[in-house]
Amino acid sequence: MTKPTSVDGAALLRWVELQLPEPPWTEAEPFVGFVYLDPQAGLSAKGGRTGDQTHIERPALTVRLPIGVPGRVLGEEEALTRGLPTTPAWLSFYGPQPPAHGPWRVDPHLRGKFHPQYPDDLQVLVHDGEPRRTGKRTELCWVRVTGEDRGHATPVYVGELLSQPHALVTVKAGERLRFIAATGCRYPLYVTEAYLDERAGWDIGACPSCGLTETLDPPSVMAATRFPDLGEAAPVTFTAHCAQCGPPHAQVVQRRGG
Repeated sequence: MTKPTSVDGAALLRWVELQLPEPPWTEAEPFVGFVYLDPQAGLSAKGGRTGDQTHIERPALTVRLPIGVPGRVLGEEEALTRGLPTTPAWLSFYGPQPPAHGPWRVDPHLRGKFHPQYPDDLQVLVHDGEPRRTGKRTELCWVRVTGEDRGHATPVYVGELLSQPHALVTVKAGERLRFIAATGCRYPLYVTEAYLDERAGWDIGACPSCGLTETLDPPSVMAATRFPDLGEAAPVTFTAHCAQCGPPHAQVVQRRGG
């Protein structure tokens, strides 16, 4: 038997068992249902009482998730033993479903940050770059995660920007962007391709207040902002205000091998 666990977005496209306090049947049996994403209502499970196999293709009950009752995800072997299909036929009515095993759903650094009803939606700290250069502050925007950009030292995720930023000009609703679960940052942080290309070549000291170890602009752009007349002769070590805390909290940015 699988140990009781939280039934959330990680259970998407899996069978679950829930101990409903007042099920619409007289038998003392738990609810068994298949978890899916309803485009309008969000994360849900359709099924019926454990002892009634007719609920597999003719669900008797829909439960909106998350719900504060004991529950667990059924393992693949247990679901097979119970005669539960990998995908019930009724699922096609709800349109294309998100990927079942997105790594972002089990990333411990993102745990608890997703919308409770939409398991791939979370708020990301979006920006136009360092405020010292752009004059624009960071904004929190909703992003729907669609995949992972592999090949980086730390996980980099890709998603669609759902909400329109108020003042930013370089990112717009509907665009695909990359983000990371940045150390010390309360929210995932939007990163550009240019930033990712440079990141491995620089050491970014932790903010003494929050511990953030990332910046908004590529370090070479930040150096040029501070020393516009020096070009490639710009110092390889400089300081920057923390993107999250702001002044007077500063980080030390240093080129590796410099």
